[in-house]
Amino acid sequence: MPPRRNHRKSRNGCDPCKKRRVKCDEHGPPCGNCSTREIDCHFSRPRPLPTNSNSQSPAQVVSANEEKQITERSSADPAPSSSTRLLELELLHYYSSKTYLGFSFGSNDKELWQEVVVQEALKSEFLLKEIFALAALHKATETPESDINYVACALEYQNEASALFRNALGNITKANCFAIFAFSIMTMIFGIVPSELTSGINNKSPLENILLLFEFQKGTSSVAGVGLHWLKSSQFGFAFSSGGRTIASNLDESYRVAISRLRDMNNSSTPLLNINNRRREIDLQAINSLESCYLGSNGKVIAWLAMAGQEFINELKHGEPMALLILVHWGVFLDRLGDLWWARDSGKRLVEELSGILAGLGPYWHSATYWAREQVGLTEAGHHDGIVEGYT
Repeated sequence: MPPRRNHRKSRNGCDPCKKRRVKCDEHGPPCGNCSTREIDCHFSRPRPLPTNSNSQSPAQVVSANEEKQITERSSADPAPSSSTRLLELELLHYYSSKTYLGFSFGSNDKELWQEVVVQEALKSEFLLKEIFALAALHKATETPESDINYVACALEYQNEASALFRNALGNITKANCFAIFAFSIMTMIFGIVPSELTSGINNKSPLENILLLFEFQKGTSSVAGVGLHWLKSSQFGFAFSSGGRTIASNLDESYRVAISRLRDMNNSSTPLLNINNRRREIDLQAINSLESCYLGSNGKVIAWLAMAGQEFINELKHGEPMALLILVHWGVFLDRLGDLWWARDSGKRLVEELSGILAGLGPYWHSATYWAREQVGLTEAGHHDGIVEGYT
């Protein structure tokens, strides 16, 4: 059991929730209420870091005031106590011996996550704290008898890392772009971990988590833009390698057919789609990127989420059916990673939630989710439950 770290409780809601006299989840900005209402969310005074399992979501966005406080505290605090040092040594060892295997999808990238990322973390504090956060979260899933303490550590390290990351994101250079991109992938994995694996780490639905992760990653796509040439020449080059229809034979038949249907649907003139040419381009880019998830390392499954464009994110936030359908198919790819500690049942839960949303839009959209539901075991093979023309 790890030693407890000094902490304070926080019960400060955001200003809009206080004004409306409703309970604030204190996640954000934006908090859950403000995110649902699509209104500006702000806190009139800075809040202390979360230190218990019911405090903040792993996908939380840290406020500007908190960023300043954490950064100043990081540079002004005295040396950590011996108990903190022992905890961090424990977590670093756990990451280097076990946790990293959850990101290593093939023999070629084991060295990347076990050695190269750790070496970069020694130069970038936000990445080092993210390693501590993930290792603590992993330990929580493996040691139920002490998971509350490890969850508390994971949340605190995650929020400290997030504040430091925001500062780094404002100045992307050749020296830090590798660490920034590694962090973006690792923090998404932190947010994907289903609530069933730990006590109170994540009480949001799969879609809410994805949208919060996207919100947090608003600026991360700039890494792939500003530092693209640096990342392509790094050991993360696999995430940017060209894929697609030239080597689509690497996909099994059902995946290729499903992706082909997505393209056909995106190009169709049906009034049910009701999208303009720009949105077709956005969705087509997401579909093409989705295909690359199975054209190489399974690491591309997470890389797809990390590199999603802001315009596609906006479509998801506004509940655009085509964008939701594309995310349903990504859920199938995520389900394929279910043997990894952080992905157990995550893909299936996401497909189930999104399929329910699309079913409410009518049989056309419900039919379009049939393949995904079948792949994750939500529909019996051969039971087409009223499939419309074009999806049989």
